[in-house]
Amino acid sequence: MFERVLIPTDFSRYAQKMQECAAEIPGIKEIVLLNVVDAANPMNLEKKGWSYDSLIEDAKARLDEQAEHLGYLGQKKGLNIKPVLKVIVEPMSGADGVNLNRPEAQAGIELIEGGGTGEAIQKAADEEDVSLIIMGAQGKGLVEGIFLGSVSTEVLRDGKTDLLIVRHQLLGKKDDASTPADFCRNIFSRVLITTDFSEAASDATMLAKGLEGMQEILLAHVIPKGKEIDEAAKKLNALRDELAAPGRKITVHVLEGNAANEILSLAEKQNATLIIMSSQGKGWLKQIRVGSVTFDVARRAKQPVMVVKPMKR
Repeated sequence: MFERVLIPTDFSRYAQKMQECAAEIPGIKEIVLLNVVDAANPMNLEKKGWSYDSLIEDAKARLDEQAEHLGYLGQKKGLNIKPVLKVIVEPMSGADGVNLNRPEAQAGIELIEGGGTGEAIQKAADEEDVSLIIMGAQGKGLVEGIFLGSVSTEVLRDGKTDLLIVRHQLLGKKDDASTPADFCRNIFSRVLITTDFSEAASDATMLAKGLEGMQEILLAHVIPKGKEIDEAAKKLNALRDELAAPGRKITVHVLEGNAANEILSLAEKQNATLIIMSSQGKGWLKQIRVGSVTFDVARRAKQPVMVVKPMKR
């Protein structure tokens, strides 16, 4: 299903744990390990004494080190690791097309003309033909209620590739002796799948059908208060039959109220290990890549959230 995945890294300890975690996802065969260097940002240059060469060489060395470590962990599974380094530079300027602040091109390093880190991540996902991007999400920031980092938010909002968001806290609980590998082996064990019965939601449901290791599925739909539940229950039961597999337990849940709040509440009460949602819902224009309910759940959920992008039709 997700044989080839992309993991952006900023070389933090959480990023390394994320890589170890991803190596345990069932069916994975290759990890594209990506670092994006923003050489157009003066703050990044200042840290390296205003030297482009030092900035890029340091990133390359650290990327190779993480790739080697991850390759060692994945040896038993025959997991292939491909390090990719992209450098954001200022667009060419001047009458002669020369930018004096531009770093030199180097073998194995791609220079990108302007743009942000999120754009560079999606560009790499397209070029490497990955089926999933895995990113971490930090805890509460300075603004109450803001849970996702800015880059994760950008990829969630504007990206075209399926995205798995994992909380940093889940990878490093001080009172938990389990490892990231333990966590990821169980990530698909108790999955909450939400649907509004739209075409896009059907794509997410069918993708979930092919995932390995799902022992239990919580199939949920949220209706407005006061609306009749019979029709929703009938549709959920039909989906339950489609998702049925030997040894797999499936329960249906018709919820009433605010969609995001009810989904998050059910995930907590039922100890879901993963929430799977479509990026779009009913009534959303096709050019809007992530709906408000999905964005709200991804922003607030304590569980990992997999956001499935609509299939091209």
